[in-house]
Amino acid sequence: MRFDEVELEPVPFAVVDSPPLSPTAHPASRLRRLFALLIDLSLFVALALALSPLLPAANGWMSIAGLAGFVVVVSYYYFAGTWMLWGKTIGGTIFDVRIVAPTMTLRHATLRWVGVYLSLLTGGIGFLFALLPSRRSLADRLSGTECVTAGD
Repeated sequence: MRFDEVELEPVPFAVVDSPPLSPTAHPASRLRRLFALLIDLSLFVALALALSPLLPAANGWMSIAGLAGFVVVVSYYYFAGTWMLWGKTIGGTIFDVRIVAPTMTLRHATLRWVGVYLSLLTGGIGFLFALLPSRRSLADRLSGTECVTAGD
C-alpha cells in the first residue's frame, strides 16, 4: 500500500488528564528550583549575546528593544512549549524539577510564564512566595501548578 492510499479516520479531540503523580514525588526544594531557573535564564542571556553582533553599529534604543522583544517572544515559546510537552525545561531536566497541573493547557503555561516574568521584573518578589510553607511561587499560584521532584 502506498502512503497516498491510506485513509485517515477522524479522532475526537479531548483533553486528557495528566497521569497522577508517582507516590515518590514531593515538592521540589527551593534550591533546585532556583538553579533550574538560572540554567534556563542563562540560555536566553547566551541567545542575546549571540545575536548582539547582528545589531547595527549605532546601538540605538530601537535595535536593543527589538532584540529584547525577540528574546522575550522566544522565551515564551520555550517555556510554554516545554511545560506543555514535557512538564519541565532544560534546567528542570538537569535538576529534576517537574511542573504538574491537573491538566496542563496553553492557558496554564501562559499564566505561569507571565508569573515568572512578573517575578523577574519585580526583582524576585514573586519568587519569595516560595519561602512560605506552601512552597508555591507567584507563577505557581497564578497558573495553578506545582513544582515537584522525584524522591531521592
